[in-house]
Amino acid sequence: MPQDRYHIADSTLGEGAYAEVYRAVHRETGAEVALKLARKGPEAQARIRMEIEAQKILAHPNIMPIRDHDPGFLWYTMPVADGTMKALRPGLDEESLISILLNLADALKVAHRQNLIHRDISPLNILALPGESTGGLRWVVADWGMVRRPLPVGKSPLTKTGQQMGTPGFDAPELNDDPRKATAAVDVYSLGRVAAWFLTGKMPQTGRPLLPDGDVLHWRQFVLECTQEEVIARLSSMDDLRRQLNAILTERDEPPAQRARRLVNGLLRGTVGSLEDLVALAEAYGHDASLFFDQLARVPSLTLRRWVAESPQRAATLGSRMAHHLVDSPWEDRDQQYVGTPLGFVHTVIRALVETGQLGLAQDMAGDFFAADAYWRYSEQRTRTQEWLDELDAPSVKAMIRALGRCGDVVRTYYREGGWRPQSPVLHAFFG
Repeated sequence: MPQDRYHIADSTLGEGAYAEVYRAVHRETGAEVALKLARKGPEAQARIRMEIEAQKILAHPNIMPIRDHDPGFLWYTMPVADGTMKALRPGLDEESLISILLNLADALKVAHRQNLIHRDISPLNILALPGESTGGLRWVVADWGMVRRPLPVGKSPLTKTGQQMGTPGFDAPELNDDPRKATAAVDVYSLGRVAAWFLTGKMPQTGRPLLPDGDVLHWRQFVLECTQEEVIARLSSMDDLRRQLNAILTERDEPPAQRARRLVNGLLRGTVGSLEDLVALAEAYGHDASLFFDQLARVPSLTLRRWVAESPQRAATLGSRMAHHLVDSPWEDRDQQYVGTPLGFVHTVIRALVETGQLGLAQDMAGDFFAADAYWRYSEQRTRTQEWLDELDAPSVKAMIRALGRCGDVVRTYYREGGWRPQSPVLHAFFG
């Protein structure tokens, strides 16, 4: 029993789903510690054991150390924290956040190398110990009871499919599918949500985006890239996360439009430039029509088509956003002929989606494109659209007719102009 070694306070320092934490004093040395005691029940005791075994092998200054533990794995002790990140938030600033995230990324990289995924990072599980950095504090990742680790041969997993895992609002979407398959991207997502919470002052809600704005707008791309719903679109490792954090330090004074121009020019020259970085920037600043019209629209079509094949869902979303800007955002003093460039961007996305068999996504965004095409009445693009429709196979024609059917008579009349007679019998019947 822990009482044999420690004087234990009557009140708790904190309580969780499977354990309680008490302030305690070692009877022989007088050292003050925090003692974590498992609740009754096999799952709670199994979680404490898992936490002890994981933390004992993770020797890193930013991972909560274990000072002592029960041979039967029912309790353990650790240093007494000065507080949680949530409690200490009022005394921290943006520079503190960067330092904390960099330290935690280093710690989690060590864990991920050993195939240990935390799965429950939140401001309540990030604790401050006395230290020499970040305002005299050393920040550590604690509460490893939900860790995903390699399963010993012959043992059944403690975590079940569909089991609630993580802290609501900070938990990655894929944890709701099968938490046993969690990857490092789960912890990336949670750190992104921690940053969003810190910067906005709002608690994140599961399934709802939370992005910085205003004075901390330069964090927007970082948060977005960390918290993409699709794992394939998210930063996948702590190294990736660190690189994006460092980009905040070096690029936060560069306006988004200027950075986008630099990226596009690099792509056009075939020298320096990253389409992925440009796409992430456009996703972060989706409200900025100028960024879409003047920079994103200039991506070479071959480069764009390759990216659409790799990221069809993101491409469809960006294409629709471009089409909406064409209808809803002011054109300002741009040349009227230039409208063919953003229209061509959207059309290229749809064509690539069709060519790669993504008819559902193509159908979803085609209505936005047809509406923008008819809105601008740019004859060269209309001709390209008509020629493309004539080239489609039967399933693709049906998908486009469904999209056209939602657009109304204005769009149908627009494509009838000029005496166009569709080659497809189905299209011919639709346009009359």
